[in-house]
Amino acid sequence: MPTRTNGGSRVRRAAVAVVAAVALAVTGAIALPAGAVDEPINVALASGENAPTTEVSYVPAWNSAAALNNGVVGPTNTLSAMWGTWGAPGNPTQDTATYTWEQPVTVSSSKLYLWQNHLTPGGDSGVMIPSAWKVEYRTTAGEWAPVTGADLTYPLPVLDTAAPIASLPVVQADFDAVTTTAVRLTLDRVVFQSQRKATSVIEWEVWGVNAPIEEPEPEDPNAFIDAQAVAVRTVTGTAPMLPGNVWVIGENGPLRYVDVEWAGVAPASYASPGQFEVVGDPAGYDGQTVSATVFVADTLSTAIESVDYTATITTPGVEPVLPDTVRATFEDGTASSGVDVEWDAVAPSAYADIDAIFDVEGAVDGYEPGAVATVFVVEPLDQTKPIVSVSFDAAPQGSGWYTTAPTVTITAEPTASPVVGIEYSLDGETWAAYTEPFVVSAQGEVSVMARATSEDDAVGEASETIKVDTMAPETGVDWVVVDGTSVTVTLTPTDAEPGSGVTRTVWSDGPDASPTGELNNMYATYEEPFSVQLTEAPRYVHVQAQDAAGNVEEYVTIELPTLSAEALDLEPTVTQRCIAGKAYVAVSVKNADDVAAMVEIDTPYGSKTYAAVAAGRTVSVAFASRAPSIGAGEVEVTGTAGELGYAGTVEYDAHSCR
Repeated sequence: MPTRTNGGSRVRRAAVAVVAAVALAVTGAIALPAGAVDEPINVALASGENAPTTEVSYVPAWNSAAALNNGVVGPTNTLSAMWGTWGAPGNPTQDTATYTWEQPVTVSSSKLYLWQNHLTPGGDSGVMIPSAWKVEYRTTAGEWAPVTGADLTYPLPVLDTAAPIASLPVVQADFDAVTTTAVRLTLDRVVFQSQRKATSVIEWEVWGVNAPIEEPEPEDPNAFIDAQAVAVRTVTGTAPMLPGNVWVIGENGPLRYVDVEWAGVAPASYASPGQFEVVGDPAGYDGQTVSATVFVADTLSTAIESVDYTATITTPGVEPVLPDTVRATFEDGTASSGVDVEWDAVAPSAYADIDAIFDVEGAVDGYEPGAVATVFVVEPLDQTKPIVSVSFDAAPQGSGWYTTAPTVTITAEPTASPVVGIEYSLDGETWAAYTEPFVVSAQGEVSVMARATSEDDAVGEASETIKVDTMAPETGVDWVVVDGTSVTVTLTPTDAEPGSGVTRTVWSDGPDASPTGELNNMYATYEEPFSVQLTEAPRYVHVQAQDAAGNVEEYVTIELPTLSAEALDLEPTVTQRCIAGKAYVAVSVKNADDVAAMVEIDTPYGSKTYAAVAAGRTVSVAFASRAPSIGAGEVEVTGTAGELGYAGTVEYDAHSCR
């Protein structure tokens, strides 16, 4: 579950991360999370314990996105047993599929089982091998980044044109392990005979392990967030000398030493070479322990091979406290945390500012490179206010927008006194009591603000701003018959405010009433009004818009009139006028045909029918709105003359008489 917190909690988590992670990373000890050493599995499998949700850029009714990770990889020609993209609006250059996990996974490999029908028996070459493919992962910042690796390649199956097959051999890409909650597959469509070809995938596997779940933070604000990793050396048969105190680091630092009481050590533990752990109870920290690693050897080397880096924290203006000793590894493989070190002096300017990071060098006898300590200057945590956290039940789409209304959970961690109430607001003015998770129903950029009050009236606050657009755009379609033989179509896509905005509108025309009918023309991106030739059989225009958030409109389908042997030729025009401060819509219709025609005019402000308009004549009528201004609209004009017919619409703009 993606979690967002207020500044105080960020300090706590940051302190834990920088002290623990940096200290390990600089020694090379952090390569992968602990769980990454487990045996890799297909973490994308739908039946897995931490099964991902699946999203695809497009899938027709006869294919299935669920087939991508159902675990069935064998050859097949059953269309519902694979994900396909034939018929995608706009014939895109790429097709994408995304897996999103609730709990993080560490992944390092991807396998792809492709399907195609080029040169196969009965195949129409509508689906072909992509020209390329790649895998990306979602970073902690919610952005997509490519996986990397020194030997990373994205192989493609080679089609044997002499014996073509539909279900292709598996291809695999191996990359450096990444821990993430989402991965995205992108397939680049191949261009064949000047056409981009759709893609199909029988199965997409992602191999790795479920990342270990982070332990919850201690609720006690006085608990330490890091402690000394004690190491002691002894010779076989000699009891180890464990230190009487260890250093610990609290929420705000600085480092300090506390007494420790160690568990008893049985003589059998140090009777032979090896190593073992001893648990210690630090004074003043109920429920928290420290540990020591005891190294046992027949003889002990005095030559130091390496010295571990040290990390600590402090707050602005507070001189950092560095440990009296460092942990060193000797040539015999044993280690000791009791090696003396003399640190260089630290100038006050180095720790004057929040978020400062700097290194301090130290001298170690017998080891020329010496020691290095990294100091992090963090914002002090106010431990008198409740620590408030705002979390959401899912991450936004790759666009950064939520297309499904997220559910918000608010938590408040007590500090100095118990929490007595939690409130939330979506506008910064109206506050409501928080009793249970709620759905964000607002649209656009939404700030979720939360506050918690403790018994002693201390107030902790948190806020997170997200972008929500759960409504698909809508497209208006206007058309007018031209010379009785064609139709000019104008599209007006809109996205309800405060939505993410329309990014693309596509259209197709053809004889099939289904938007995905195979007899229709390929979808094109709408840029300006277009013309469609009429035919004696019904013809249809299909339209679909998409917004920046990723919402896609249901197809809009319009049936055009059929082509008559001699279509009636009418020429309508619309103007706006002001009469006595009121707006009028004036309509003129010229009968450009050579026969008299019945003409009907329909507007939002009234209708008018002319039983017989002579050939070459023009009729005009003005409709009163009875208002000083009118909005944009359209006028419908129909006409008949025997078996001849006409139907069309004419748009007009908003007009004001003020």
